[in-house]
Amino acid sequence: MANATRFDEIVFMDDFFRSSDNSLPSHPANRRFLHKAFRHSASRLGIVCREEYARSDGGRLDVAAMMKALGLAPTPAGWAKASAADLTPVAEMGLMPMLTPRTLVIGWGLTPSLMHFIERSGAAFVDLEISPIRFTSHLAFCARTNDRQIEAALGGWHIDEELFWNEAIVLEGYFSRRGPSLLFDRDMTVGLFCGQTAVDLALIRDGEIAHPIDGLDEIRELASSVDLLLIKPHPYESDLRHLTRLASQISNVAWTDSNIYALMCADNLSFVCGLSSGALREAAYFMKPAVPLIEADRNRRNKLPAACSDWQITEPGILSMQALSKICGRTDGLTQRPARFPDDALDRAFAVRWGWDAQSPGLRAAPELAVDQVYDFQAGQPATAWLNFGWSAPEGSGVWTGGTRACLVIPLASSAPANATELRARIEGLLFVGTSSRNPIVRAWIGGRQADVQTAGGTTGETEVRFVLKAPSTDIPKARVLVLEFDITDPLRPCDCGLGADARRLGFHLQRLSVEWLCVSAEAVAPDVESPATPLHTPAARPVRHAVQVAIAAAVCVGALVASLPPTRTGEPAQVSVSASRWHQLQHTLAMGLGVVRDDIHTLLHHG
Repeated sequence: MANATRFDEIVFMDDFFRSSDNSLPSHPANRRFLHKAFRHSASRLGIVCREEYARSDGGRLDVAAMMKALGLAPTPAGWAKASAADLTPVAEMGLMPMLTPRTLVIGWGLTPSLMHFIERSGAAFVDLEISPIRFTSHLAFCARTNDRQIEAALGGWHIDEELFWNEAIVLEGYFSRRGPSLLFDRDMTVGLFCGQTAVDLALIRDGEIAHPIDGLDEIRELASSVDLLLIKPHPYESDLRHLTRLASQISNVAWTDSNIYALMCADNLSFVCGLSSGALREAAYFMKPAVPLIEADRNRRNKLPAACSDWQITEPGILSMQALSKICGRTDGLTQRPARFPDDALDRAFAVRWGWDAQSPGLRAAPELAVDQVYDFQAGQPATAWLNFGWSAPEGSGVWTGGTRACLVIPLASSAPANATELRARIEGLLFVGTSSRNPIVRAWIGGRQADVQTAGGTTGETEVRFVLKAPSTDIPKARVLVLEFDITDPLRPCDCGLGADARRLGFHLQRLSVEWLCVSAEAVAPDVESPATPLHTPAARPVRHAVQVAIAAAVCVGALVASLPPTRTGEPAQVSVSASRWHQLQHTLAMGLGVVRDDIHTLLHHG
């Protein structure tokens, strides 16, 4: 009959091995989406629909028994091996779904092992996902199949690649009007590493989960070709430990949460690299070289069924009655392409855009740092443009970290002076203190060197904290940016501490920063044949030097206090009226000076 279909049933399936049976979260929403999206059309065609999924998620498939039959551990590592395993032993035990040549499997993120099983059953499959090209005005599908007739049907909804080039042109124009076209400094070269979720089917290579640290040698070589390597974590991955391991092994690295497409539009971005991120495909349309570090099993020809087609990027219209009719072999008028299917169908269904949307900001114009100047981080201050990663929105008193990692990237006006021996950054702020004994621990680094930290007493909610970060000038002889990193252990949510409804994960509240170069005078470095080779070993040298430093620091504090007071007329009582800004400056000067006095007295008494 002309209106008969090739299939009696459609089975909706995902990677059911990814379940709590293997200590992994499942993602049933994608499978349910496919079922809901196709079932009305299938019903109109007289085709029965069903879902197959793990028993631990309420289905009938005993994944625990399957793993035992395969001799694999019920762990994420075992799941990775199962993705490319021969499932024949499991099928022979009757544990796999029943499929026939009149079954069409529509799956989301099918693994190579599942595709082989489906093909051995004589069934056809359509493997669907959201297209990795996500900067277009609307989301699209990518699809592949083991059936040539279905492949031809999908081709009717294929998106011409020229659309992607056109959309990239639009984005270039968009971001050119919303910020600078350069990252940090026009003379800098920058690379970008795109992170992924730590456990992802796209990371499985030869049956094992790849990690960023596995590509260290190649990434380090790429980093050496640029002034700075930026790491951009995946927006859905809150655990950054897999990226922190990588970052700790590369000297010229910084973190970023800038929009991925704003980064790709930057004129001084030299390359985009990653393990297997979809952003690597997108980079080509922005004329940026892409360096994938692995080829995932799910895309390797020798791991897939011989009949499996290449991926096609298709319109959402494959969800239409006409598309399903054609996929199922109907030859009557129902197979004619509809006049219109909603272009934004996937946008509405997923209610999220992984990259660009109409509110995406451009790159931030960051001012160059002037040494010996104090910078504040209240809302509206220029220094807030240095908040490159991991910060909440600036407030009236400063800005809180928003997780376990934060980063400042500060353009420098010039390189180190010729006689500089050390760069020193002083950072002041507050540590969030909850109502329990377990409070955040904050560590700071400059050039891989951990800072000295001082804390003062405080009340519930905050404690004063000061970091002194030091780096030898040889570590950053020609650096164009200064990178300061913060690691926050156990950030707390105020709402969990009975301190209001704030659900942010707070750790450190950055308020002020100043930077100085410590230099050696010409007299200090001139050779003196009458002096010992190591004059600091002279017993009397250090006490005298520290005593002088203490006196100078005290004089600075007194001088700052006197300078802040307005002059008075002879014979008239003093009318002291200090402006709020002047008082703030005075407080800061006294605090910094007293800090020096305290530190030097400590050194004099304990080490002098």
